[in-house]
Amino acid sequence: MAASPFYAVLLIYLAVLGQAAAQAQPPLPAKRIATLAPFLAELVFAAGAGSKLVAVSAHSDYPLAARSLPVIADAGAVNRESLLALHVDTVLAWKGGTPGKNIDAARQSGAQVIILDGDRLDDIPRLLRRIGDLAGTRHQAETEAVRFEEGLSEVRRKYGPRRQISAMFEIWHRPLMTISGKHFMSDALGVCGGRNVFADYPGIAPEVSMESVLKEKPTAIIGAGSARSEREFRENWTGNGAIAAVKREHLIYLDADYIQRQTPRILEGVRRLCVALDEIRRSPTATQTARP
Repeated sequence: MAASPFYAVLLIYLAVLGQAAAQAQPPLPAKRIATLAPFLAELVFAAGAGSKLVAVSAHSDYPLAARSLPVIADAGAVNRESLLALHVDTVLAWKGGTPGKNIDAARQSGAQVIILDGDRLDDIPRLLRRIGDLAGTRHQAETEAVRFEEGLSEVRRKYGPRRQISAMFEIWHRPLMTISGKHFMSDALGVCGGRNVFADYPGIAPEVSMESVLKEKPTAIIGAGSARSEREFRENWTGNGAIAAVKREHLIYLDADYIQRQTPRILEGVRRLCVALDEIRRSPTATQTARP
């Protein structure tokens, strides 16, 4: 006998209530963790929970121990069978970067999926503490979070008040892509007393033209992930001498791992960026923009 429409609707309603209740419950302690982004694996180690990490996503290469772990995901898919075989109970995903289909696949394995969010530089300590709470390593996570907070505050006090330098980040060259003010690398620039000339552009990683670079007149161009080496980065800009930053050789190359990953290692990237901007600040060819 077929169920009545009312009964069918009631079942759906109860199922939705059950899902909401499950989501409202606090997460279970994480004993066997898998991560769906390289920087999440790095955060787990930094929070003192590396021994509980049993699977990672493609390109998880830091610290060295992460390279030996089974890869259960990439940008295209999550291997549910591997999650089951490894008895993963907690999967960490990234709100701004993990594809929805990968999150759904992880949930279908029966593991609890924790979606972490936070797009600013100052969110890193909070992420460390959240992972520490999940994994039962709060003491180690707190130590690392405080170390990061104190280090960042020190750099901010030292360089933040200095003469402002306008700059752009280049994260890809063809097509030319940069980052807006919504990205944590833009925060890093601010810590160093810099100003992102594309801060107000829409999106997080807008595509821009050489004409727009000419118009915005950045004093410095920062390469972060747009080339495999400093030589390649500089060669990519050869022939664009009409851009003042290129003409004056105010080109800064940073190792992408130290500036593009939202982990404690970015503190070293920020320091390197601040030193490089300070060298331009002291250069007689620098076009310096006074603070309003």
